[in-house]
Amino acid sequence: MMVNRIPARRRLVLLACVCFALSASACAGSLTRRIVALRTAQGDAAVQNHDLAEARKEYALALALSPANAHARQGLAHVLFLNASADFINARLDQAQQEVASALKYAPNDPATQALNSQIEQARIRREIVIANYPLYASVGSSLTASLKSVDAAKRDVEKQLLSFDYDYDTAHLQKAIIESYDLQQDMHRIMLRLVAYRNLVQSGASKPRSAIESETPNLLPIP
Repeated sequence: MMVNRIPARRRLVLLACVCFALSASACAGSLTRRIVALRTAQGDAAVQNHDLAEARKEYALALALSPANAHARQGLAHVLFLNASADFINARLDQAQQEVASALKYAPNDPATQALNSQIEQARIRREIVIANYPLYASVGSSLTASLKSVDAAKRDVEKQLLSFDYDYDTAHLQKAIIESYDLQQDMHRIMLRLVAYRNLVQSGASKPRSAIESETPNLLPIP
């Protein structure tokens, strides 16, 4: 009798183990789905609050648990697209290209992402052509950027004088603000002329020999 009972007991134990494993697996799957849903919901909320860094983290955590989750993939692709757009607008082409390439991994058929990728690629080609053929263009652009920063500093000085006048009502502050504003206006006019010359040089430079470009560039670099 004992010989027949032992296999039966073993079968019961094995059956119990299988049932427990299936139950545990089902519970784990249900828990994973709930966590993924929570992460994607938090990612959506972060996008609504314009917190792209937080949204990117939440979608990535969701994908770590469920790599094929369509909601998380679409959300992460959208965040990467927004980041790439911001980088592109601010002329950070290398970062923009990296972001848009990542976005295309999650949404390869998205028309907006494909269009942005094409724009970035065209801009990179134009930049490389200009820099390769006319190395001084990069230094000219840097010089103009530095000039604009000095204008920003002058603008802050004018604002400081106005704030000082609001404090003590001394018209000497207004007089200084007027003088600085006049200098600021002159600086902006000079920068405008340099920008016009820079644009004309870039537009017409392709058909000019290098000697002609080099002869014009020194007149473009200094602030008049």
